[in-house]
Amino acid sequence: MMTKNQKQALAGAALLSFVLGSLHAFSVLLLAMEIDFGVSRSAASVTYSIALASLAAAVLMGHTLYARFTPAVYVTMVGMLAAAGCALAAFSSSMVFIWLGFGLIFGTANGLGYGYALQFSGRILPENRGFAMGLITAIYALGAVMFPIPLRIAANFGGWVAALLFLAICLLLISALSAISLKHSRMHYVADAQVETTTTKGLRPEITWLWFSYCGAVTAGLMIIGHATGIIEARGSNPLWITAAPIIIALANMVGSLLGGVLTDKRGGRSVLLCLSILSTAALLFMAFSSNWITTLIGLAIVGFAYGGTIAAYPAYISHRFGTMTGTVIYGRVFTAWAAAGLLGPSAAGVFFDQFNNYQAALILAALAAAVSLILLVTKIKSVSEAQ
Repeated sequence: MMTKNQKQALAGAALLSFVLGSLHAFSVLLLAMEIDFGVSRSAASVTYSIALASLAAAVLMGHTLYARFTPAVYVTMVGMLAAAGCALAAFSSSMVFIWLGFGLIFGTANGLGYGYALQFSGRILPENRGFAMGLITAIYALGAVMFPIPLRIAANFGGWVAALLFLAICLLLISALSAISLKHSRMHYVADAQVETTTTKGLRPEITWLWFSYCGAVTAGLMIIGHATGIIEARGSNPLWITAAPIIIALANMVGSLLGGVLTDKRGGRSVLLCLSILSTAALLFMAFSSNWITTLIGLAIVGFAYGGTIAAYPAYISHRFGTMTGTVIYGRVFTAWAAAGLLGPSAAGVFFDQFNNYQAALILAALAAAVSLILLVTKIKSVSEAQ
């Protein structure tokens, strides 16, 4: 049973995660950027690519900052940095400053905040860190689901400037609420380096296998998520389900995140990841050789569920496997695989579609990526009980 302070701390971390999830509503802003700045789709898309790379770099390095400030101060700084990046992008007349503001500054703030919320939640509930981390991951996905609607309204009303200023205001207000909740919780991010070693020299082979396994799993998920509407449209669905496909995947993602974290607490993580990899591989192969849009939609939901469970279970597994402090460092390194997958997976699917005018080859490639993750989980990655 959680105490009042734990609930307030978890609520504060969840609020921060929610507002930072807005970064992944970027596709809504593409048209406004193209119209207002007269740039190509590829030039506009570079903004999001820079943001993803900056996010991953910040998760990798963020652990050096987490314990240097109180949670309320840290969250306030993250919110102000994120809002400043959006404001800079809003008032820019050059794509270079948009890449700097939204891509580099907001992307970096996003990684600093998301990584912090994820690791802090594990410290709030050390006995149920899988549940806590899964909740933060699910709330982050919820932000990506909820923000497209108000951002589209703002963009229709005042273009790129209105949308980015709206986002900047949301970042300031919600991060302030997060800081207040964290301050009232009276809980702190404890750097337990005194009792845990952060030396990872002898763990490099295992970290490498974790990186490739994580990369294979999330490549499959990100490739499908990035092309969900295109896949459903190519299978002959009607406009209603084409529009609904990303929402269904996002909802499945959130359910997967919650269950993945909870089951990792109970099962140790490796068995959960194995099941998720099997689910994802089977669904992708089924979609590759089925032309029916209804079964394809079901398959997309399964892949979304597996992806959500994967991104929640990996940090929880790593935390259980290596301890909180060492696990934080290792997760930062493994998370760079997500950036690589985000840059390569969706673009590869686009190339295959342009080449063959269908998604079969892309789905087979995604299934192979998920299968690589499965093989590594079976042959190279230890369970928590085996490692202890």
